[in-house]
Amino acid sequence: MDRRRLERVLDGTSTVFAACGVSLAIGLFFIFVWAPHPWGHEGFDHYHQLALTLAAGGEFPTMEVPWGYAYFLAAFYRVFGDHPTIPLAAQAALNAAMPLIVFATARIWFERRTAILAAMITSVGSFNTVYASTQSSDAVCTVLLMCGVLAFLFAQRRDDLRWSALAGVLAGLAPQFRPNVVLIPLLLAAYLALFARRPRWLAHAAVLASCAALMLTPWVVRNYRLTRLLVPASVHSGVQLWYGTLQVGPYLQSRAYNPRTVFETPVFDYTSLDHLPLMITARPPACGTASPASATLVSWTDREPTRRTSPGHVENGALTFTAPAPLAPAAFYYYLTADWPSPDGIATRTTPPAGAATPLVFFVSGDHLGDLDRRGDLIDSFDVIRMMRHLAWNEPLPFADRLASVGVGDRGLDTLIVLLERRGGLPSPDAAAPRFTYDDRDARLAFSDRSSFGVPRDWHGRITDIAITGARASALMWTTEPVERLRVALANPPAARPDNPCTPFAEIAVNAAFYRREPHLLRRYLALAFDNITRAPLQFAAASAYRAVRLFVIHGDDDRSTSQQFENAGLVYAAGTVASVLFAVLLVCGAIVAWRHGDAVGLPLLLILYVPLTIAPMLTNMRYTVTVQPLEFMFVAAAVNALLERSGLLPRRRPVPGPEET
Repeated sequence: MDRRRLERVLDGTSTVFAACGVSLAIGLFFIFVWAPHPWGHEGFDHYHQLALTLAAGGEFPTMEVPWGYAYFLAAFYRVFGDHPTIPLAAQAALNAAMPLIVFATARIWFERRTAILAAMITSVGSFNTVYASTQSSDAVCTVLLMCGVLAFLFAQRRDDLRWSALAGVLAGLAPQFRPNVVLIPLLLAAYLALFARRPRWLAHAAVLASCAALMLTPWVVRNYRLTRLLVPASVHSGVQLWYGTLQVGPYLQSRAYNPRTVFETPVFDYTSLDHLPLMITARPPACGTASPASATLVSWTDREPTRRTSPGHVENGALTFTAPAPLAPAAFYYYLTADWPSPDGIATRTTPPAGAATPLVFFVSGDHLGDLDRRGDLIDSFDVIRMMRHLAWNEPLPFADRLASVGVGDRGLDTLIVLLERRGGLPSPDAAAPRFTYDDRDARLAFSDRSSFGVPRDWHGRITDIAITGARASALMWTTEPVERLRVALANPPAARPDNPCTPFAEIAVNAAFYRREPHLLRRYLALAFDNITRAPLQFAAASAYRAVRLFVIHGDDDRSTSQQFENAGLVYAAGTVASVLFAVLLVCGAIVAWRHGDAVGLPLLLILYVPLTIAPMLTNMRYTVTVQPLEFMFVAAAVNALLERSGLLPRRRPVPGPEET
């Protein structure tokens, strides 16, 4: 292409519309012909099933992801049925507007040629075009966010509060698709408040923040109504932070090999939501051909021994019972009774069969890492730890009398392990007993499968202080056995037990509903994350700094536990690494060029840096940057424009922005 023709291409608005057409064509090709990703039309975040549930009139059944994109899909499913390509074509059309949006935004910050170049690069280089061909929220979120930024800039140019209101609405809707952008409205409002040249900009900041808050209100209110907690984004941040704390030091590239992943499974069945009533659910299996005439929960706690009864009601095919919120920390004891019709009248059966003699045990506590079994109701890994410390260093053995009642003496470490392994289904009956050794620093169990269970002498009562590797040691950590059940079993050998082929209840669970389980897991994962951070703060800081840079570079691996594997993955990852490194270099160079030319680089750079500053401590990959990738394209375009000028393919320009473009 000669110099004159290149100038015409980079000076004509028609180039921008052509870029939109190219983006649409690529998006539709990825949807209907061939896609460069391995996920298929239904994507990887379960939005397809969520949308089908909403389209059928169901409620949104999670707090792990926000509901914006699921409702976007559900609207199409409600009208057209289960045809994923229809909403995908719609989001490809939305994504095709990005070159125009990029041009309009870049034209305010940069000179015209750079803005047109940015639109061209967006049309062929945007990762959102790839994500638009699968059920992923990225493409729609990016359109909303970039339109919000553009409205924000219009509000400044025209001093019109209506544009600030629109910016707040769009920036408030974007987190309903990608929760990591939830602080962008505050960032924009703070930018106005701090860098405003006139007092009226404070009014713009207030309007923007208020409208964004209004858009978030339905989600926040819904979550508060269910949990009595403020959840402005999603509860997934807890596990993402924990994953980030696992990818440190020698495990920087993959958390899968970090032995501390074993602590994801808790020792006890418990909840930290001590401000909410407990919800107990159970399924009554067919007992003959009849259903229970009535069902009752009987419960008490170690702090309130008075027994309470609660009737059950049917909800989604299961019986649900409610118990008042216990005063935490507490051990919650309960059993279920059911009245069944029989030829002789009404037969009452209890689960567990011994009822109050062997109740089920559940704990309510905010201590995520310690021993919740304050009364010694269970045999568990903390008993193993204390037995090991007793044998190694002559420490007192708590609950020795309860252990003795089920045949575990004060030196019965092997017996204790056998009881737990029998309960957990490990190991095989002929497996060798573990070898116990100790010295002045720690005590260790070495199992036949080369797993180990190590207890440091300097122990602070947390399960995370224990060094655990391998299958048998891991199973030992999370297996528990009720003491009273063992006592009853010892007193009633199998031959003496009456036959009872009909068990009234199955799948008994406490707080299994998503609005009980997910907020609790948020707290648990945060506790695990902070525990990891306190153990290796410098490693965590270094890993976060590494991930802040790594966000902008594609890096694949042939390890299935580290990277997504697909056909020709090695070549694709290698090409992606080269391209993303080149892209990152051009981004930095473009920022320097634009700054030296006096372009308005402050806000776009701040928006780009927002992503690594807020997400780097967590598990990350380059996908998290696609929302601000259009802003990156503007700086890449500035670098490309400078290269074309230096090579003589374009004449040098020194534009003088008008007052409305400053």
